[in-house]
Amino acid sequence: MSSGSSAMHNLLKEYDNIGHFSNEFDDFRAPGLVADQLSEASSINFPNRINKITGNSSFIKRLIFQSTFWNYLYDCIPKRYLEIDYQNNLLRKFKNKLISLNRSHLLRDLNKKLETNISFDEKIKFAGQWIQNIGNDFSLDKDYTLFDQPLLTSTDMSIWKTVFNPYKLIIVYRNPKDQIADIIKRRTLFTPYGPPYMTMAGDNLEAIYGKDKKGAIKFQIDAIQCRLKWIDYLETVLDRDHLLVMDFEGLVTKYDEYKLRVENFIGGIKDHHACKNKYFDPIRSKENIDIYRKYLDEDDLTDLSGLESWYEKRLEKEKMELERIK
Repeated sequence: MSSGSSAMHNLLKEYDNIGHFSNEFDDFRAPGLVADQLSEASSINFPNRINKITGNSSFIKRLIFQSTFWNYLYDCIPKRYLEIDYQNNLLRKFKNKLISLNRSHLLRDLNKKLETNISFDEKIKFAGQWIQNIGNDFSLDKDYTLFDQPLLTSTDMSIWKTVFNPYKLIIVYRNPKDQIADIIKRRTLFTPYGPPYMTMAGDNLEAIYGKDKKGAIKFQIDAIQCRLKWIDYLETVLDRDHLLVMDFEGLVTKYDEYKLRVENFIGGIKDHHACKNKYFDPIRSKENIDIYRKYLDEDDLTDLSGLESWYEKRLEKEKMELERIK
C-alpha cells in the first residue's frame, strides 16, 4: 500500500507495445480465487470462491453468460475498441463493462476446470493458459501484458513462476516514512479496522494494536516489515533476468537512468515509449517525496527507525547496481 508501485505501472502504460490489465489483478491473488486453488494446502484453507464474483443469479447475467450470446456480442465488437481511451463518459463506461464481462468470462471458463477432480499440476497448467488468454484478449497484438499487483507475500512462488511464465517481475519500494505519511494523507490509516462496521479482522486488529494512531501505525510498520523481508527472499529465488527491484525516489529523481534500467530489463520496449509523461510525470511525482515532515511526529519517526535502516541499506545496494550496469 502506497509503496510507489503505481508510478511504475503508469510508466509502463506509456509504451505502445505493452497492453495492460485493468485494475489490480485480484482474480489471481484474492482469498479463495485462482492462486488458492492450485495447491492442496491452500485450497483446503481457502475453498473455491470464484463463483462468488462471477455468479449469474439474475436473468440479465444468465443471458449474458450464455456462450452463444457472449460469442455473438464479442464477435460484433472489434477488440481494438477496448484499447481506446474514450473521453466520452458513456463510451468509457460501456468499454469498462465489456472488459469486466470478458474478464468474468475468462475466469468462469477457467473455474470450470478448477472445479473438476483433476491433478493440481493440470490446474496449474490451465491457470497458465488462462493468463495467456488474458494477454491475448487484453493486449491484442502487443508484446507484453502488464499486470498490477499480481501476487502477495503469501504467494507460492514456485507455482506463480509456472503460471505467469514467461514473466518479468518489477518490485518498487519507497521511503517507509513517506509510505506511512501517504497512508495518513489518503485517510486510510484506520481503514483496516473496518469502520463504521464491526468486522472480525478489525476486532482482532484492535485487540493486538489498540485503536489509536500509534497502534494503527505500528500495524502498518509490521506489515511493511514483512513485505521488505519478502523482497529479500525474492532475490534468493529469482535471478536478475526475472526480477528488478528499485526505489520510487530513484525512479522520480533519476528518471532517465531508471527508465533505461526498466527498458533493458524488459527488453524490446526502448523504441516504443510513444506516450511519454502521459501517465507518469516525474516532476509532479517529486511532490510525493519527503511528505513525512507534514504528517509524522518524532515518536512516529522513532518507531520507523527499523524500517529506515533497511531502506538506507537498500539504497546503497541500488547505487552499486547502477555502477555495475554503467
